[in-house]
Amino acid sequence: MNRIILVGNGFDLAHGLATRYADFINWYWEKYLNHLRMCHNRTYSDHLCTFILNDNHNTWSALLWGILNPIKLPSGQEFYEHIKSDEKNFTIHYSAFMKRICQSIELKGWVDIENEYYTALNEEYFETPEKINEEFEIVKSNLIEYLSYIQEKDITTSIIEHKLQEKILSPIMISEVAISARRQLIDFIQARSTLDEQHLINESALSIHDVLNPDEDDSRTSEFIRECINQMEENGTVSTSIIENAIDNDIVPDSMLYPNRLMLLNFNYTNTADLYIPQCPNYKDKFIINHIHGTLKDHASIIFGYGDELDDRYTELVKLNNNDFLHNIKSIKYLETDNYRKMLAFIDSAPYQVYIMGHSCGNSDRTLLNTLFEHKNCLSIKPFYYVKEDGSDNYLEMVQNISRNFTDMKLMRDRVVNKTYCEKLLDI
Repeated sequence: MNRIILVGNGFDLAHGLATRYADFINWYWEKYLNHLRMCHNRTYSDHLCTFILNDNHNTWSALLWGILNPIKLPSGQEFYEHIKSDEKNFTIHYSAFMKRICQSIELKGWVDIENEYYTALNEEYFETPEKINEEFEIVKSNLIEYLSYIQEKDITTSIIEHKLQEKILSPIMISEVAISARRQLIDFIQARSTLDEQHLINESALSIHDVLNPDEDDSRTSEFIRECINQMEENGTVSTSIIENAIDNDIVPDSMLYPNRLMLLNFNYTNTADLYIPQCPNYKDKFIINHIHGTLKDHASIIFGYGDELDDRYTELVKLNNNDFLHNIKSIKYLETDNYRKMLAFIDSAPYQVYIMGHSCGNSDRTLLNTLFEHKNCLSIKPFYYVKEDGSDNYLEMVQNISRNFTDMKLMRDRVVNKTYCEKLLDI
């Protein structure tokens, strides 16, 4: 039995990293401001937007050096808001895609750039996808530059949260397993019971706990383990009834419930998740990091776009018979590397539990998430929720998003762990 952990942007945010799209846009305006301070013309453009100084007798450089306080510069967003509000002295022309991004932040206070791209692809550029793809590539290039800056500056071993590490490496709780997966749970415990008597000779069946704690042997103090050993000595196997009784009475020791293998499926471009992979050279197959959307050290590997083949609009895009509409569709881009194939091999290899850590489970990854959630080997889906400043949390919002990745709602209700057995991502 394995575990696959979906790592999304909330994982980086929990470590205090400024990786929201809104943070990126603020940085973009700060970068823009720095260019304007060096601009000796009345007009500056970077293909996403154009800033025009209406004063014919001035330049951006002369104006900004004269009015900005060099000790305390405004934030990028503050600078943009000021320029936008002063229509008498300044004019801003946006590309259509950049205008959507700015309008989203203005109306909602946040933006989902990938979702805006997909919406624009369907609504505004139905005949000319080339233009939006060009603009999207410029945004993508800027995002890579920003996140590379954040990674180099802020992502070090000092940000590791040990409580989070404990959750990643924790045993599988019986209460978390779907009712329909009871047979698989029994088989797993039965195999572990047999292996315990054999002193775990079969290395492929070692749990992650066995690998990280090779000298620990406290499981034999368990009454359940002793009963299993007695049965092994008498009958050569452990009866299903003993295991079912242990499950019903919740007396299976934690030492028998650790997953055999662990995969961190990282949807982020940053390497924060890598900090949580134990360094076990002899057991690399036990602890796997899969950068499903690529990494910042290899810009060509970055997958930035949309992935929802279940959406009716996607079918309409396919019917247009124009490959430019499919240029940034994730499910197609996955074929450029073997990361998706490795994920499929992992979930096909054995029953698995899904942990959701910081991933919103929104529609931009719907195709992949549907594959994970409705796979026959999926035993349960446990969302780790975020507690807001007012004391409320986003558990219900996460479950609502998770439900959109299912086509079978009965299966969804069985596999998603109810809030009673879920927990916060971090106690902060």
